[in-house]
Amino acid sequence: MSSTGDSIATPLVRGALAAALSLGTALALVVVPALAAQVAGTRSTATALDAIIIAVNVLVLGHGGGIVLSTGIIDGAVTLTPFGLLGLLLLASAFGMRRVGRALRLVRDDGVLRARALRDAGGALGAYAVVYAFGVGILAGIGRSAATAPVVTSALVSGAMVAVLGGLMGILWSLRREATSTVPGVRVLELLPSPYGETARSAFIALIGLLSVGMLVTVVMLLASLPEQSSLFDSLDPGVVGALVLTLVQLALLPLLAVWALVVVVGGTVGVGTSTGVSLGGAETGVLPALPLLGAFPGPGVFPWWAWLLLVLPAAPVALGAVRLVRGVENLERRDQVTAWIAYPVAVIVGVLLVAGLSTGGIGDGRLVHLGPQMGSLVLPLAGIVVIATGLVITVLATPLVPWTRAKIASLREKVENAENAENAENAENAEKSARPEKPERAEKPEEGAPAGASASSSDGADEADGVIGDEGAEAAVGSPDGDGTGDHTEATVQDEERDVLDGDVLETDREPGHAADEMPDTAAVEAAETGETGGVSRPAGS
Repeated sequence: MSSTGDSIATPLVRGALAAALSLGTALALVVVPALAAQVAGTRSTATALDAIIIAVNVLVLGHGGGIVLSTGIIDGAVTLTPFGLLGLLLLASAFGMRRVGRALRLVRDDGVLRARALRDAGGALGAYAVVYAFGVGILAGIGRSAATAPVVTSALVSGAMVAVLGGLMGILWSLRREATSTVPGVRVLELLPSPYGETARSAFIALIGLLSVGMLVTVVMLLASLPEQSSLFDSLDPGVVGALVLTLVQLALLPLLAVWALVVVVGGTVGVGTSTGVSLGGAETGVLPALPLLGAFPGPGVFPWWAWLLLVLPAAPVALGAVRLVRGVENLERRDQVTAWIAYPVAVIVGVLLVAGLSTGGIGDGRLVHLGPQMGSLVLPLAGIVVIATGLVITVLATPLVPWTRAKIASLREKVENAENAENAENAENAEKSARPEKPERAEKPEEGAPAGASASSSDGADEADGVIGDEGAEAAVGSPDGDGTGDHTEATVQDEERDVLDGDVLETDREPGHAADEMPDTAAVEAAETGETGGVSRPAGS
């Protein structure tokens, strides 16, 4: 057979062989612990065959099938799927088909699917699913006993589902290739048409984040209930090997409890039996199986109001995926962007509902007949959280709201800074004025021909000087009735006074300006005195 896939027999045979190998791996995962428990169990009367039959029944449950119990303690169908074992089975199928995909060389060296690649991949996956499903059905048929009876139909359907999902993941995984200097890299989601590749990547990020939130809440509850779990474990007294098997069973159920915790923090209700329920509003529980892991369930009662704040936890991964989506499609056309924005929340909601639906089930026909999420209480709060978180991210990142808000804030900040700068400048100017000493008023410039030391005085001083000189001139003019002698005496007196005034002006220039304004006679007063002497004042004839 050619490894290049030229013959249709090559992918079919490879798929069938991979299915047989994966089924053997799955059977070993459950048979080995069962046989170990049977060998080490000193108080057990079960034989090795009984241990293998129990392991086969657990394998059917791990695929999502159902079994019927008739033990006297539990009677009826058991359909509760241990998600931890289911995850291991999916991983085993993915590894098996990954080897097939790489052997078929579905991708050429240039990073493009080779001719007939889809045909060969589909043929290998089909052969893998058929062989695997029939193998699980055969194991369910031979796994019957007086106390247990696997449902063959559900085993076939669940086996086919695990084979298809796990095998498809393996085929896609085989297409991935790192880039080198000569060979381009290949990414699985990049093979999808735009914008569905970005939508699938973002939805995958959101789903992984949501499951992580559920696991985080579960771990916190387990840590908070360690005393209760210890007491339950001590009451069972399983021994060393029994404790190991019990631990494996609890690890297989741990992802199931994580999904239930996710349903609660999203706003839904999880039932743990008939007329029971756990939600953010409170818990109403009854008698649960004696499994230490179930000690993490809260006791009956009403939760405090702040428990509703846990709704923020699932909104965070949804918003993270939406941010990745908006940035991934920002360079596409508006029509493709709108398509991605609508497809993303739909994919997240469908994915969560699918996982929550698979986590439902029951144990027997008693009060534990209904276990898991109540789907009617989950749809509306889940849709609200996903749509609101996605809408807020799109509004902030893909609309002009943020640039407009930033522009308004920048404008307001600029106005405030300008106002502060103006106020600071005004305060600085006022402070400078108050700190500056007051300067005296500059004296008026003397007229031409006046002495260099003369300066203008205030109006009051000028009036006073005018009055004094005018009085003296008048007295000199009218002092003697004799016109001849009196005129000479008056002219000499005025000249002497003018000389004294000029001498006083020169001396007063060395004094302070304030004193000069009070003591120094005004030039205009001197001129008025001279005018009065020379002709400004006249006497009548014959006086």
